[in-house]
Amino acid sequence: MKHHKIGDIVPLGGDIYMVQKIENGWVYLRQPNARGKQKRLYWREVPYFEDGKLVIPTIEKLPRFNSKIHLGSFFKKHSGDDFQVSKEYIAFAYEMIDDLLHRILDDSIANALDNGDRRLMPAHFRPIYYSHNYRYYEEDQNDYARKESAWLQVDKERREVEEDDE
Repeated sequence: MKHHKIGDIVPLGGDIYMVQKIENGWVYLRQPNARGKQKRLYWREVPYFEDGKLVIPTIEKLPRFNSKIHLGSFFKKHSGDDFQVSKEYIAFAYEMIDDLLHRILDDSIANALDNGDRRLMPAHFRPIYYSHNYRYYEEDQNDYARKESAWLQVDKERREVEEDDE
């Protein structure tokens, strides 16, 4: 921020801007006699003059954010070559992750309302703690994802018949 002062002229992309204000490391630029919003840049990204020469800092682009996750591909890619991932596992994981996301959203909304905010921000997100202290195996969960199976009713009737015969 040592290079910029309010009122300085800044050439940016073929246009001329003036520094309107500097706040918390952000430089607000506006074209003289122009309408519209101010342009906001981080102070390290704003061009400046040094010894009569224009210095244009390199602007590093952030990696593009992708919010989509394909669970099947994710599990198959990250489980390694030694494991196969069943469709039932993926369906069960989808249900559990969906439930967890709803709980996170409800908690984040409650945190935002307590803080008087109307927009969810990362500050409203409570960290998720995952315990690796014990191993877990629940046999009943294997049938959970098969509930959509066309054979479910047939299997249920067969089991009832077998139980009646005993």
